[in-house]
Amino acid sequence: MKSARLLLLCASLSVPALAAGCEETGKAADPEVDMGPLPDGAVAGQRQITYTPEGCGYTVSTPRVPVASVERHSATTGATPAPDHIHTSFAGPATSTFAVNWRTRGDDTRAAQVLYGTDEAAVTAADGPGAGVLAQDGHSFSYDRSGGFRIHEAHVCGLTPSTRYFYKVGGAGVWSAVFDVGTSPAIGTPEIWRFAVTGDSRNEPAIFAETQVRVQEAGVDMQVFSGDAVVLGPNQGEWDALFEATSGGTSVQDVLAHIPFMVANGNHDGLAVNYLAQFALPQQVSEKERGEGEEWYSFDYGNAHFVVLNDTSTIELINNEERAWLRADLMAVDRAVTPWIFVVHHKPMYTSATAHDPDVSLRASWQPIYDEFGVDFVFNGHNHNYERSLPIRGFASGTTEGQVQPAAANGIPQAANGTVYVVAAGAGAPLYGVDGASTGYTVLAESTRNYVIVEIEGKAMRYKAFRLDGTELDVFEYTRP
Repeated sequence: MKSARLLLLCASLSVPALAAGCEETGKAADPEVDMGPLPDGAVAGQRQITYTPEGCGYTVSTPRVPVASVERHSATTGATPAPDHIHTSFAGPATSTFAVNWRTRGDDTRAAQVLYGTDEAAVTAADGPGAGVLAQDGHSFSYDRSGGFRIHEAHVCGLTPSTRYFYKVGGAGVWSAVFDVGTSPAIGTPEIWRFAVTGDSRNEPAIFAETQVRVQEAGVDMQVFSGDAVVLGPNQGEWDALFEATSGGTSVQDVLAHIPFMVANGNHDGLAVNYLAQFALPQQVSEKERGEGEEWYSFDYGNAHFVVLNDTSTIELINNEERAWLRADLMAVDRAVTPWIFVVHHKPMYTSATAHDPDVSLRASWQPIYDEFGVDFVFNGHNHNYERSLPIRGFASGTTEGQVQPAAANGIPQAANGTVYVVAAGAGAPLYGVDGASTGYTVLAESTRNYVIVEIEGKAMRYKAFRLDGTELDVFEYTRP
C-alpha cells in the first residue's frame, strides 16, 4: 500500500490536471478533521499506520490521508462484511510472500485477516487458525467520507518457493470463498515460469475482464500491468467497475485472486489514493519518492529482475531521484542469478502510434541506463495498440534517436545486443492508429486489443502476443547468451 498527498477532492479535477499529477496541482488541501485519537504509529495531522506483519522482513505503511480511518485487524464486523474485489500481489520476496487486498461495503467492518495453508479442505473448513491452517492479521483503511466502503490488506510471509497456497479473507464467520495463489520458483531457477503483460483498461472494464480470462487460460504465474487501469484515478466508481467486471461468467476477482497483479502508475491513475490503497506493492522508499516507496519499485521472480517505474512524475524527479534509483537498482543485479531484466512503465520511448509521440525526454533520461545494464525488454502502454521494436542501443551522434542494432530473424536481438521496446496497451481503452513503416525501428504494429504471454525457461524465452480473440499477433523465440 502507499501514501500520497492526493486527496479525494482531486476527483473534481480534469483528466489533464490528473495527468500532470493531481497531488501536485496546488489545489487547497482539506481542513484538518478531528477524528479522535490517532492509531498507533500515525503521523499528527494525517491518518497512517506503519507496522511489520508477523513473520515478514519488511514494514507496511498505509497512505497518509487526513480524512482516512486506518485500523489494524479486529474482530469487528459490520452489517455488510462480505469481502469482494479480492486480488493478490507481491510486496515482499515473491518466493516466500504474497499480499492480498479486498473491499467490504460500509465503514464498520474492521476484520482484516487471512487464513491460509496448503490443504484446501482444511482452509475451507476453518473459522480460525489451527489444524494446519495459519492466520495473518492485516489492516483496513477508508478514504471515503460517505463511509461507503473499507479497503483491507494482509501480508502472508514465511512461505516455500514454487508452492500453491489456499487462502480466504475476512474474519470469523464472514470468510470469502477459498482461492489459491502460488509463490515464485527459487530465484535463479531454470524452472519454467510464465508471466502476462497487459495495460490500459480505462474505459471498458468488460474488455479488461475478457483480457483477464485470456490471461488465466494461458496459465501464467503472475502479471505486470503498464498503467491506466481507469480514466480518473480518484473516481472510486471506476475502480469498483473494474474489479466487478465479468466475462462469460468469470469475474476479474476470479482471476486476480489467483494471479498476482503488479501494476505501474499511469497518467490516468494519477497516483491517486484509490490506486495506492488498493494495491500492495514493494515499499522501497528512496529519496523524494512519494507513496511510501511504491511510486517506483523492483522485484525478482524466477530468474528475472523486474523494474516498475513511474513516468508520470515531475520531470525533476524523473531526471534525478528516480533516475539515480534506477541506476543503483540495476547495478545491484547479479546477471548470473537473474539473467533477464524487464522494465515496465507507462509511456513508450519508441512508438509508431498516431496519438502520442515517443517520449523523447524519458528516452534521454533512462535509455542510457537501459543500455549500460543491458535491459532485455521494456513493456509500455499509453498508446492503445500493439508494437514491438527492433533491438535498440545507443543514440545517433548528437541526437536522442535510437540506434537500431543488427537483428536476427523476426527482429529479435543477436546476443543481447539491444533492448526491445514493446507497447501492449489493448485491455479496454479506445484504440489508436499506427504507422509502423514510418519509424525505421518498428518490427510490427497493429491497432488491436491485445495481451502478451512470456514463458521463460533458463535463458530461453518463448514470446506470444495475442489479439483479444485469441489469434496470434506476434510470436518468436529468443535465447539470450
